[in-house]
Amino acid sequence: MSKKILLISSVIFLSSCAATSISDLGDKFLDLINPSDAPAEVADLSEQIIVASDANGGFTIDELEQLSNDELIAIAKEKGLEDLIKLDADGNLQNRDQIINALVESSALLENKAQELEDLSDAALIEVAKAKGMDDKIVLDADGNLVNRDELIEALVAAAAVSESAISEFKNTAESFTLYFAYDDTEIDEAATRIIIQHANFMQNNPSVNLRLEGHADERGTREYNLALGENRALSVKEVLGLYNLEDRIVVVSYGEEKPILTGSNEEAWEKNRRVEFSYY
Repeated sequence: MSKKILLISSVIFLSSCAATSISDLGDKFLDLINPSDAPAEVADLSEQIIVASDANGGFTIDELEQLSNDELIAIAKEKGLEDLIKLDADGNLQNRDQIINALVESSALLENKAQELEDLSDAALIEVAKAKGMDDKIVLDADGNLVNRDELIEALVAAAAVSESAISEFKNTAESFTLYFAYDDTEIDEAATRIIIQHANFMQNNPSVNLRLEGHADERGTREYNLALGENRALSVKEVLGLYNLEDRIVVVSYGEEKPILTGSNEEAWEKNRRVEFSYY
């Protein structure tokens, strides 16, 4: 089993130690983080629980559940999740479970997202940052070359972690992520409008989130006709969202009849397949 690296921040570490000098504190800290040391139990440094992370820098729910609210807040801030922290008037953490889930998700996301961004060219990286509304994070030299690539990637990963957590929470509270349509129809009715408004509010509250509207049709009609029908259904949804000035963050894709939820030539399958799905990224 890979060695556990104790402590999330030197601040937590230093505040929990009672060593008599800075030199002693430095020695203790180096003893903990030296990767050449054999795995060993660490002496109790205080009454606080010290955070443990795995070799990938991730956390398990069990590990995070043991932490105090103050420790969770400190870690969330380190991971760029400060916007998710909800405190009451007395400074007490109100959304402990959400923070824990966000930390677990962000740890897994960190590795995958960072690698994905590392593979991009500077030009592509700049475009991603601009699409996420992070123009202020881009630093260029006089010739227009990106000079803070590593910092920009870190900022994008942190933003992605926040967005992923917000999307996950929204999935638990939103009325639906799918709108259904009548046969050969693109009309947005009252029920669909109510759902779209929920998504509009979510996007306004989470400006780094973008939306892909995926249009679908049932099997009746030609392939070309159903591709156009799926697109028009998605465009109808985008038109309503455009009333909230969100159109620049929305892309429309049509799959026509190619991705049915239910297979079969019957009304039950047709009803499920005439739809637009909300897919955030």
